[in-house]
Amino acid sequence: MANDRPGGNKTGKLWIIIGLFIAVFGIGMTVMTNTINDKKIDAMAQQCENDGGQAIVSKEKNFLSTSYSFECKQ
Repeated sequence: MANDRPGGNKTGKLWIIIGLFIAVFGIGMTVMTNTINDKKIDAMAQQCENDGGQAIVSKEKNFLSTSYSFECKQ
């Protein structure tokens, strides 16, 4: 009773490895994007305060992402 499929279990393992690679890459990109956006919001708040305004920033964290709301009152 030999396995008639040409790839056997090797093909399944390859797809699992590819899926894990995509998941790790996606999580890494999400974390990097959140870090970059956080730095941009900080720079915008600093610029607003340098211009004499008051920066109002609200952050809403989800599982992996963060939503920002920014307002500069003069």
